[in-house]
Amino acid sequence: MVATSDVRSALLTRQDPALPFVTHIGPDGRMELSGLSVANAAAKIANALAGEFGLEPGDSVGVHLPWHWQRVTWLIGIWSAGLTVVPGGGEECDLMVAGPQEAGGLPGGVQVVSVHPFGLPLDASQLAQLPPGMEDITLAVRAQPDQQVFSADHSQAIALDGLTQTELLERGREWDRAHPGVLRIGITQGMDQWWLPAIWPLVSDGSVVLADTIDVEFMDAERIEYVTS
Repeated sequence: MVATSDVRSALLTRQDPALPFVTHIGPDGRMELSGLSVANAAAKIANALAGEFGLEPGDSVGVHLPWHWQRVTWLIGIWSAGLTVVPGGGEECDLMVAGPQEAGGLPGGVQVVSVHPFGLPLDASQLAQLPPGMEDITLAVRAQPDQQVFSADHSQAIALDGLTQTELLERGREWDRAHPGVLRIGITQGMDQWWLPAIWPLVSDGSVVLADTIDVEFMDAERIEYVTS
């Protein structure tokens, strides 16, 4: 795989964009996204952040998203726009995004991300349950082009935990070198949840499976070769 230095380039140079990138298995069922689907979703997110919300490279996004494929697409979309991910970030951030369940207790102005299996907007009953001042960002994202409009090299932009995109991608390559031959990994929530599910597929052409629990029988059925906690 070609060694790239920023997240967007790494996504667009995956060897086969039709291969799976992320699979989420939850109470609402199973959803698998290919690299092309992730690229389209990330482009829409990056376009919305720049065009609809006026964020510029170097700005920060507080992220309160659940263990879901939306977390992967949003992380990549945020980085594609040259922005910094702040896990659990608050009002010090330029924007906050949260899942419907995570939005409660957060200050007003939060943009809520639907966790519908197919990424559909919140329905009327879900919208009615949102705290005052919160909006569903899903419609703004879905209206964006599939190709990123505001694109640039963000290799030196701070991505996460003070690391640049180049450094974060290298962390992914280091993990990949330590696990040779692994093509599919199952990940439950843990210390690597903010970078490994999004970054490793970018540098390996592999795919990740996100689930609440992953047992041996499930691993065999899904051909998962490695599990981390």
